[in-house]
Amino acid sequence: MSTPLRIAIVHHHLKRGGVTRVIESTLRGFKQLKQPPACVVLCGEAPNNAEFPGACVVVAGLHYSNAQTTTPSPEVLFEQLRGAARTALGGEPDIWHIHNHSLGKNTALPGLIALMADAGESLLLQMHDFAEDGRPDNYRLNQSDAAYASRLYPGAPHVHYAVLNARDRSFFKHTGVANNQLHLLPNPVETSQLHGNVPAAKIKQIRQTLAAQRLLLAPVRAVRRKNFGEILLWAALAPVGDVFATTLGPTNQNYTAAYQHWQAFASQHKLPVHFAIAEQYPHWEFEAIMQSADAILSTSIAEGFGLAFLEPWLFGKAIVGRNLPQISGDFVAYGIDLSGLYSAIGIPSEWIDLTALRSAIQSGLNKAYAAYATPLPADAVELAMGAIRLPEDRIDFAGLNETLQQAVIERLVGDKAARQCITDDLTASMAGEDTIQHNAAIIRASYSTEHYAQHLSELYQDIAQQPAHPVRALDAQKLLGAFLKPENFRLLRT
Repeated sequence: MSTPLRIAIVHHHLKRGGVTRVIESTLRGFKQLKQPPACVVLCGEAPNNAEFPGACVVVAGLHYSNAQTTTPSPEVLFEQLRGAARTALGGEPDIWHIHNHSLGKNTALPGLIALMADAGESLLLQMHDFAEDGRPDNYRLNQSDAAYASRLYPGAPHVHYAVLNARDRSFFKHTGVANNQLHLLPNPVETSQLHGNVPAAKIKQIRQTLAAQRLLLAPVRAVRRKNFGEILLWAALAPVGDVFATTLGPTNQNYTAAYQHWQAFASQHKLPVHFAIAEQYPHWEFEAIMQSADAILSTSIAEGFGLAFLEPWLFGKAIVGRNLPQISGDFVAYGIDLSGLYSAIGIPSEWIDLTALRSAIQSGLNKAYAAYATPLPADAVELAMGAIRLPEDRIDFAGLNETLQQAVIERLVGDKAARQCITDDLTASMAGEDTIQHNAAIIRASYSTEHYAQHLSELYQDIAQQPAHPVRALDAQKLLGAFLKPENFRLLRT
């Protein structure tokens, strides 16, 4: 039997969140392999409730720069990581598996990656999020060290990249990365949820408390891109007895005012919506809330991996709402049936103050391009408007800001005849039990932690065999250009 590979997994922190969940699933999955790699997790902070405390070593300089008094230099941080990894693994790592190195949270990371690549270290750089994708403050932080700013994305046979979906892979290819150094590595999905293991009395209690004959649940935290206005649009069009609920309020104070305004708006117009029920009723477990729903409603206009399109099926629940083909296309390619989702909700343009819409888009584009110090294309507004225009002189509801969305909902509340103009977009049939079981089976087979761990282990083996070569800089400006397109602009992402 060959010696297991030594892997140093690196992230800013292990606080609760998507990347931490992926790291924990990775370690859990490795335990089920016949010959798992030897792993240490190096992080800037490891909470007391970390799932694998024995595998974690804190290197404080890895944390976000705004959480440190002084961020160490790239050279110092490299030596700290080397020492910690060597002590934990009993030797030098065969591979450094680094999460979100380019997100722009730590001023030392661009230099650290450049130094590691130059030193011939085998790297797997896994990108869950991009500073180039609507995070200009993060992007500027990546540019703060002039000596390394242009070397954020090194290119060499011993440097490999992993992305979550086909969209990100197509965008990152613009950098000039070699095909065999860029890998699609979708997140693992916890597939252990069991359909029907919540007591019926608990489900009855939740539904009675919410006064729901039919409950449509949006299990999301309140952020702008989750498109809360569209949840209220559904509520305005719903038959009597349909009730809508969200699970969590905002943690970002920048969204608190808008969120509170949506709450007041729903109350004013007597819309059947309950906000943040997981916080309002903390004794309700998440699984019980999920099992109480008749269907899961998704209205988001942007996702990273797209867990929202997968997890509900494992709870035995159909998904209704908005499709995001750039994200969900990967799932459909595996055979998952998302045919019940819509790609847009067409609002008659005469209902919309198009002058206000165009002005808001112009202002938003100006700010977005200025934030990235990039010239705005002359036809940017027309391209952005064209991306939300639909046939029959309609505009996609998700292309509007909150003020314009509220005007549409007020029209629908006050004019029942107007509802006939758009209800067709929301009448897709809810998936039946056969589709639910079909989708759940594919997810369990294709996105399980075991499948992920096997895939990642094989990827490690491949990377470990690649020789070190001179390093070139990939074209980061091309990556920015792929994300920063007027056609991709939406007001709810500003």
